Amino acid sequence: MIQEVAERWGKLLGQCSPMHIPDGAADLPLHVTHWGDTGPDVLLVHGGVQGGIGGGPANFGGQRPLADQGWRLKLVDRPGFGASPSRGPDNMQTDAELIAGLLGDRSHLIGHSFGGAVALLAAAQRPAAVASLILIEPALQAMVAADTESMAAPDVQEGTRIVVDALLESETPAEFARSFAQRLGNGAAEGPNPSAAMLEVDPARAHGLGCSLLQAQMATPEVLTRAAKTVVDAQLAVLVISGGYTPNQDSVGRALARLLAGRHVIVRSPNHFVQEENPDEFNEVVDAFMRDSDGAH
Repeated sequence: MIQEVAERWGKLLGQCSPMHIPDGAADLPLHVTHWGDTGPDVLLVHGGVQGGIGGGPANFGGQRPLADQGWRLKLVDRPGFGASPSRGPDNMQTDAELIAGLLGDRSHLIGHSFGGAVALLAAAQRPAAVASLILIEPALQAMVAADTESMAAPDVQEGTRIVVDALLESETPAEFARSFAQRLGNGAAEGPNPSAAMLEVDPARAHGLGCSLLQAQMATPEVLTRAAKTVVDAQLAVLVISGGYTPNQDSVGRALARLLAGRHVIVRSPNHFVQEENPDEFNEVVDAFMRDSDGAH
């Protein structure tokens, strides 16, 4: 299986052009959008890889009401999204260093998908600066797959195979992108989620997104596991949120909560974009969790 995955990965990656890195991009700061003038800081890290739908306000627009509830929101554009220039292929550990530098003295940290893994790594770099850590279906399947206890459950096994299964059924980067997106749930009863719908009508974008997925630099299970241990040892308040659209992903969420000594909750969503599809319930859950964390501190 490992050899088959490596061969397929290499075959698809060979169809991709190297990603262009603009001169001087690595020296530019990340763009941050600010909502709210008072209250505790909340740093929000969006998911996705370059070429998809993403960016701070684009992925967290539904959380703007939190600014009216006494939170000072800081919405980051990761490199290659929004107003932040690309620094080359998406890189979890590089992004984490940038995010850790934005935490200030103390911030609540919310991360979605790829940005959830980035948030975990950033929290491990500066745990004393993290008031709470909230992960929305984070891209931490590799860490769960390395845990024997978690992988004893068939649902968890299935939930950790999302990338591998998409890869093995694809012959081109575009097919890989569409297969991966389709595994993230449906946006409505009559059609696929927004990302999947976009890729069906835009082959060039599907190819670009597939190449971004293939070129992305993911943290290893060992690095992620060490980060999780740091977070647990620091006794950070951790909440893992999943969308309830598939038992497999909910099972992965429960496994992650156990590994991070945190809580798991389901905020009902038809797809992976929980905070976008069900912002009212999501905001209620995270508002209460952050207030409880601040009260305990």
